[in-house]
Amino acid sequence: MIPQINNYIEKRYNSWLDYSTYHCSNAGMIGQENDVLDEVILALLQKENHLLKKLFDSKKIQKGKEYTQLDFFVLQMIKLNIYSPTSPYQSRFKPIPKANKDLKRLNIEDVCEEDEDQPAQILKRFDQVREAFESLNLSPKAKLIFEYKFFQDQAFSDWPGTETKKQLYEIYSHVSSLIRAKIFKKTLL
Repeated sequence: MIPQINNYIEKRYNSWLDYSTYHCSNAGMIGQENDVLDEVILALLQKENHLLKKLFDSKKIQKGKEYTQLDFFVLQMIKLNIYSPTSPYQSRFKPIPKANKDLKRLNIEDVCEEDEDQPAQILKRFDQVREAFESLNLSPKAKLIFEYKFFQDQAFSDWPGTETKKQLYEIYSHVSSLIRAKIFKKTLL
């Protein structure tokens, strides 16, 4: 890197940042001005030294001030990175596309069927369980345990009896299996 160019970049950085800030605010990219300028400077510094020297040595007077071709190159690259969707900055940091706000215009099929009554389905299944439960020839203890857990929706940690949780779960599981078998067998017929 040529020290003159390095010093020139440091000297012109704030002016270029103002230019980047202005164009970023116009393009709705508020807060990205530093990133855009840094991307441009990075691309600039990756160029060969003889090209940088040529841009730096080419002077141009505009509105009474002396500028280099390096200034015009950086300003042009800032605008390109802000406004061109195919620019290096835009392609690397693409914004997430916005969702379609007018959802009424979307042609979405209604998945839920109007005839389906979920509470009625739940009640029907509950009645199937109760009917199967009552038709089984269970011991009084097995009936109490199943009713406590299934119908009363109580936790076994609150069980008033002397049985262990393991015993309770074994009995409950056995009764559940019998009920499932009875319902399944009935639905197959």
